Order: sequence, then structure tokens, then C-alpha cells
Amino acid sequence: MTSWMVGIDTGGTFTDLIAFEVDTGELRVAKVSSEQDDPSGAVIAALEDLFATGVAPGEISSLVHGTTVATNAILEGKGVKTGLLITDGFRAVYEARGWAQPEATDLIDPFYRKPPLLAPQSLTHGIPGRMDYQGNELAPLDEDAVRSAARSLKEEGVDSVAVCYLFSFQNSAHERRTADILAEESGDWRVSLSSVVLPTIREYPRQSTTVIDAYVGPNMQRYLERLSDRLKEFGVETPQVFLMQSNGGLMRITLGARFPNQTLLSGPAGGVVAGEELARITGQQDIVTLDMGGTSTDIAMISGGRADETNEGRIAGQDIGTPMLQVRTLGAGGGTLAWIGPDGLLKVGPESAGASPGPACYGRGGERPTVTDANLVLGALAADNVLGGKMTLDKSASEAAIREHVADPLGLEVVEAAAGILRIVNTNMAVDLRLAFQSRGEDPRKYMLAAFGGAGPLHSALLARDLNIPKVIVPLYPGINSAMGLLQTSVRHVYLQSAVAGLSEVSADRMNEIFAGLEARVEDDVREEGFSPDQVAILRQVDMRYQHQGYQLPVNCPATQLTEEDKPGLKKAFDETHQRVYGASAQEEDAEVVTFRLIAEISVPRLELPEIGAGGDPATAQIAIRPLFDLNSASFLDAAIYDRAKLCAGDKFDGPAVVQQFDSTTVVLAGMSCAVDLWGNLIIETGAGV
Repeated sequence: MTSWMVGIDTGGTFTDLIAFEVDTGELRVAKVSSEQDDPSGAVIAALEDLFATGVAPGEISSLVHGTTVATNAILEGKGVKTGLLITDGFRAVYEARGWAQPEATDLIDPFYRKPPLLAPQSLTHGIPGRMDYQGNELAPLDEDAVRSAARSLKEEGVDSVAVCYLFSFQNSAHERRTADILAEESGDWRVSLSSVVLPTIREYPRQSTTVIDAYVGPNMQRYLERLSDRLKEFGVETPQVFLMQSNGGLMRITLGARFPNQTLLSGPAGGVVAGEELARITGQQDIVTLDMGGTSTDIAMISGGRADETNEGRIAGQDIGTPMLQVRTLGAGGGTLAWIGPDGLLKVGPESAGASPGPACYGRGGERPTVTDANLVLGALAADNVLGGKMTLDKSASEAAIREHVADPLGLEVVEAAAGILRIVNTNMAVDLRLAFQSRGEDPRKYMLAAFGGAGPLHSALLARDLNIPKVIVPLYPGINSAMGLLQTSVRHVYLQSAVAGLSEVSADRMNEIFAGLEARVEDDVREEGFSPDQVAILRQVDMRYQHQGYQLPVNCPATQLTEEDKPGLKKAFDETHQRVYGASAQEEDAEVVTFRLIAEISVPRLELPEIGAGGDPATAQIAIRPLFDLNSASFLDAAIYDRAKLCAGDKFDGPAVVQQFDSTTVVLAGMSCAVDLWGNLIIETGAGV
């Protein structure tokens, strides 16, 4: 019996599927329109396309899903009504947002508004009771105050409650008792405890993350339950159904409902993982990924073959302390709308046409021009080459939309207006790419740009030239690359526990005790996911800092029980890490242990792309010549059009050229060259960065 691994990534415009037969390596792909009201419908539609090719539901051995449900709830403000219980007297912690300042672009925006509190002050209650910084009880929990707050929140129609008390990461007794009382008052509530969601130091990130968990949790739970039911209805019975996490690892769908905050970058994380795989197979260890879909563009840095990670994420102004891959997101996609601002100037984004109605050329009722419409008018896209010909684009509708909303108001020709749309959206992406390099002090000339998403390969060559990036790599299936990344990772969980103490003061026994508590959580989750503990590979780390510092760095710990003799080695490793990162260290000073960390990984079958056949004559893949507008010369040039399915390893050709395929389109500019490598990747030599 055949065994298929399936990855499904839901995006704003399209939902992508890739299926991999474990024994033969055969690949099958599908791409369907997303459904904003019920994303599970698009997941089922993609599976139906797969089943139509002869794959039976019972042949699916594992299914991995990247979802934007939690992210969209925040972006669109469509989470549930959320209450917040805090330690009495600390109401300003959430309101002040860690004293964060507006971004530079916000300061010059006359229409700027602070991001809303997901749990407003009117639904926030201070509860008497206090733990000190070591977890000792200073004042008992006021249970009557908890009951009073619960009844008030119930009258307000609250659906979910976040609980975040001071120093609960040291002693969670007050939070756990509060959860019991809340359950007694209303069994329908979702209750998110900071001591469960993020038991780490720093009050505001812990509080904000807990509120996010409560805000999106019910939506996520309903979605996952509905998806699970629909999968079973279609005969997909495998217990190996996973979600992609923000940290680039997988977790069972059952855990996803309990920890929705860990899925906030579920979709973009798949693309970053696929970027790491590109680094592995090509030997190019430094890559910047450009994942441009229908509604947004995600940018991530991969250095030394590993993607950057952070504990300081942000989505729509909401701060997240959950460990995640570091991704920069901006509102630039194929469906991004072009419009005339109050100042009379052309703007592009961040608003998007989404999946419905979509760009004007989709013929679904969209009347406003988008980036996709501009690319169609300028010859980068073919009207009959979307989804392998299953979808036809209406060029006249694009021209009409651009004329009415951009060209005529600005006194331009349609082509000039379309070129202006592309110049602006490219500039927006170039700014964020530059910031990604500048924030790390990196030189773009040593990096390769990995372009994917349905729209990424359309814009990548121009962006690379502007930023002096010498090479662009376009993977074999760029439009479904994020779905492919879902099948190129492992089950991965990160467990955190803050316990601040001087390294010289904390005993090895105490450190072992904390690690043992985290390992007990690992065993519980592993068994719930259907794995055995002996399948788990565990990495121990401690986050350390010098005294009085406000930041810390992770240091690897021995896998065995720690002894007092191990502590000097930890201090030396921290000194060396601090020296490498900041150019200075204080070997004579004591260090503090701040947070204990366990990273648990379980290997599962992975998608590995086979090498493609060798060729040598790209002329056999050329299917046409058509005019392509060149932004550099502001004129149309004759471009060779290639069918990617007919390109073979070793094929080389020069720009201007367009490579068309089922899921995306790649533009090679004049003066650039393109070659096909052993895995079918397009390698574009931009001539920049020399």
C-alpha cells in the first residue's frame, strides 16, 4: 500500500497542497482558492484535487497543516471578547506595552492609532494576592475578588479569560486556584494562565502573550475541531495530523488547540524551513527568503544554514514572547491594492483584495487595481497560465481598473500607471529587505535571495539587482514552497521556565530539579502525540546574563545530570558567546541564570527532492515570445517564454525571459542569466554585488 505525506498551507488568496509518496518519491501538487469565512473548506477542496489524481484518503500516512487562523484573528480584530485578571495595582502594565515607542513610519502618519488592547481596561480586574520574586506568598489570593470579577466578566459577555499574576512563573498556585474558581463560575470559558502559556521573566511580554492566547484560542479550537471532523468525514483517519508552529517545528493538532499562541507564524514558518532546506542542498549557507503571496510578503534571514529566532515577535502591534522564527512581514502581495492617498499620490498597500473578490483580472467582482493587475498589463503574467490553465485572467479588466483608479486621476497612460504600481511595491519590499540586512550588520553581496510564493519570483530579480544581491534561487515549486517546508521539518517543542539566580549561588541539584520538571512535560506531551520517550532528542539550554543586564543569551548544557564541576564550563561558554555576539565579555564577573530551556525534537519522515534529468538545450522548453515591460528602460522588450516543466538540469538562458509554471511565474531581466541546477532550482545571476 502506498504511503503519502501531505502538506497543506492556507494563505490569504490560495491554499496550497503538496503530496509526497514516501517509497517512490513521487510528488503531486494542488492549488485552490482560499475561503476566508471557513479556511477548512479550502483544505478539503485541495484534498479533493489530490484524491481526483487517484490517491485514496486511507493512503495518507501523515498530514501537516500551516494555518493563518490565529494570525488573521489578530490582524482583522476578530478574536473573542477577552477579560484579563492581574495582580491588583498593576493595571498599567498592559496599557503601557512595555513603554514601546511608535515606529518611525508611524510618527509621520497623521492617521496613526495605537494598536487596540485585546483585553480592554473595562474588562481588566485587579485581584489582591501577591507572590514575591522567589515565589514566596506575601499575601493570600483574594478568592472573593476572583468570584466578583468572574461574575462581572460573565455579565459583560466575555468568552475567554487571561490570568497573569506577578511572579507566577516562580509559583503558579494563585493562578491555578483562580482557574478553578473561573471554571466554577462558568464552564464555557477558555482560561489562559501565564504560568502555562509562557512561564518566563518579564511581566509585559508574558501578559501580552497570555492575552493573545485567550483572544485567539476559541477561534483556533473551533477551527481545528471542524477541520478534524471534516478530515474524518473524507476518510482521512491517520492520527499523524500536525500543525506547523511558529518555531519551525511540528506539533499534533490536539496540542494546537491548547497552545494557539504557538501557531501565530504557522504559515510563514513553513517557507523559512524550506529556505533552510535550500541552504542545505545548494551549499549556500547565507540566504534571505522572500515569500510573496497574495496578501503579504514575509522576509527571513538564514545565516550559516540556520534561520534567525526571536522571543520578541509582533503581529499587528501585539507583542508575543513565544519562541519563533524571526520573520518580517509587510503588506505587499499580488492582491495588494493600488490607490490614491489623501495627498494625491499613488499608494500601494497595505490593504489587499484577498481571495474574494481578488484582483480585477480574476473576474470575481473586484474593481480596484492590484499588483497582479499591473503585472498582467506589463506582460509578466500570461492570461491563460494561472493554475495550469484552470483559471483565466482578464487583461481588459485590469486595464480598466488601473485606468479608472490610478491612470486617469494622475493623468497617466495605463502602462505608466501599472509601472508606477510595480515601482512602489518593489520599493516597499526593498526597504524591508535593507532593514533586514542592516539589523544584523550583514552585507547583501554574500547572500542569495530565495524567491517563492506565487508572486515572489515575479519581483525577485529586480529586488536583487537593487540590493546588490548576486544570485536569486527560485525553487522547483515556488508557489507551494511553504507547503513543501511543512514536510521538511521535525516535531519540535520548546519548554521554558524562568528561575533567576546567580550561577555561583544556584546549586546543580536545583538546576537538575528544574530541568526534570521540564522533562516531565516533554514526556506528557510526547505520549499525547503518540510517540515514545525514546524517540525524543533533547537539547538543554540556559539563558544567561551578567548581573544588571536587561538581555540574556542561550548556552548549551550537558545532556547528563549537572554537577558543580559543570558550572565553570557554563560560565566559560557564556563568556565566549557574549564576546562573539557583542565583542566584549566580563570573565571576572559572576553570571545569572535567567531561564531554563528544553528543546525536544522527534524525527519524522521528510520530503527530500530527487535530482531532475539533465538537458542542455533550453530551446526545447521555449514556447513563445511576448513583450515584457522593462522598468529600467521604461520600454517593452521581446522576452522568451519558457515552460518550466520542460526545463532540465544544466539548461541555461539569458534575459529578458519569463518562466511559466503551474503555481508561479519567474521574471529574468535583461542583462541577467538563468541556469537550472540538479534539483530543478532556477539560479539567476543578477550581475550585481560584484
